[in-house]
Amino acid sequence: MRIEDNGLQNYQSILRMLQSLNGKKRTGAADIFGILGSKASPGSSSPGMVEVAPGYFCKNDPRIIANFRKNFDEDGDLYNSHGIAGMDITGKDPSEWHKIVEVSEEGRQSMFDMVKREFIQEKGIANGDTTQRSEVFAAYQRSIPKQDRLTATWTLGQYERQYNKAMYEAVRASNPGWQPGMDFDESVLDGITRESVEARIVQTGSDSLGLLSIDCRA
Repeated sequence: MRIEDNGLQNYQSILRMLQSLNGKKRTGAADIFGILGSKASPGSSSPGMVEVAPGYFCKNDPRIIANFRKNFDEDGDLYNSHGIAGMDITGKDPSEWHKIVEVSEEGRQSMFDMVKREFIQEKGIANGDTTQRSEVFAAYQRSIPKQDRLTATWTLGQYERQYNKAMYEAVRASNPGWQPGMDFDESVLDGITRESVEARIVQTGSDSLGLLSIDCRA
């Protein structure tokens, strides 16, 4: 498979591979990075049901209610499958959380290390069966305040795209005929560090990052 825009392919693979974080089989953007996005519609509750948290209903039975409430934090925010609250986008416009914000150096380094390791391991192909993306995102989400998690997760995903693109470009520069899935000389990535890639990353919009070509660097 020919991949000329590795960043776009990587973003699309995120949508597919990380939707399992919610234990659901939707394919929309609401599923990425452990983000949740569904509640009962107003008036959709049935007789004998009780609203346990805003928009969430269960059978009006004390034992069931007690168990159901374990799915929410003390503020009534739903946990995702990693036990992390603050990832629900229900009722939110994408512009509210599709923003570029500050991401800790530790969070960026963890993402970079994972990207480089998996790029080498899978020969440049995104493998949903072996990727550790969800673990990296979840660990970072736990490290920051709940109210910051959506926007910071979005931003970290933008960094991931650029790290992947930098790996792809480096291998292609060494071997112009290389395609993802083919063997390559791993030593060509020895000089690719997070710092060297981030020196080329620029903000291209309120919600996106881009990677300057090597020839464009000052």
